[in-house]
Amino acid sequence: MVRCGLPRRGAALLAVLWVIALLIGLVAATSLLLMQDIELAAVKRQVFRARMLSEAALAIAMNPDIKPDDPLLRRQVAQDERFLVEMTGEDGLLNPNVLLQREDKDTLRRIFLYWGMNIQQANMLIDRMLDWVDGDDFARVQGGERKLYNRNGMPFNRPFRSIEEMALVSGMDMVEQGYPQWRDWFSIHASGVLDVNEARPEVIAAVTGADMRFAQNLRSQRVGRDGLLNTDDDNPMPDLASALAILGIASGDPQSLSSLLSVNSSTRRILVKVQVGDLERQTAAVVRGAIGQGATAILWMGEK
Repeated sequence: MVRCGLPRRGAALLAVLWVIALLIGLVAATSLLLMQDIELAAVKRQVFRARMLSEAALAIAMNPDIKPDDPLLRRQVAQDERFLVEMTGEDGLLNPNVLLQREDKDTLRRIFLYWGMNIQQANMLIDRMLDWVDGDDFARVQGGERKLYNRNGMPFNRPFRSIEEMALVSGMDMVEQGYPQWRDWFSIHASGVLDVNEARPEVIAAVTGADMRFAQNLRSQRVGRDGLLNTDDDNPMPDLASALAILGIASGDPQSLSSLLSVNSSTRRILVKVQVGDLERQTAAVVRGAIGQGATAILWMGEK
């Protein structure tokens, strides 16, 4: 009888050990799942809090009384929560749709020549861009419609809805190879009137035909001694005549250039940088309304 009971006791002990091991495994798995849920909840809380701070900062920036150097745009909300808002004039960039709608071939030609294209290449690309955005199927002399692309739906025969669409135009591969940073010149949200207080020297030089040294001098005077926009020592051009004088084209009529150049932006870009704990997020928006004049509409908004 004793000999018969030993195997049973051993089997029972083994079964108990297996049950204990199983329970330990279940507890460990449950703990792991709980930890993952807790971590996920913490991340969701950070994301939610970051969005709240971004929207609050954006609302502050859109207030008509807020200037780019206002302390309210840089706040330490809590020990691990802060936001920073940067505002720039969107009209420091060119709107390709406006240039093409005006058929401003002279400005487009100066831009393409600045990028290193020859006159034949520039004229060809201008015609192809005009064919891309117009509403008909009639190709210009050096342009191209469906036969050139040999693809359904191309060209789109409508204005560009993004800067990246410009890369689809036949001939833009030459620009990509010769001047790959061309995208930094454009915004489909800009008003179409270039703000010389916001534009980079190379853009001003290309659009106006001014000497690059004069365009850099204009920028230096604009940003002040610290070389930064939107700081206390900024010295923006008060009027277009003053800007043209620095550019060495004072003989030009400011009135005739008012449709192409200005000294303020009617649209602006707001960049909100938020940090919540170890989470960092950026939200950008383009709004209609000059700096210091409030905003009437949000033209575009996205997260980075």
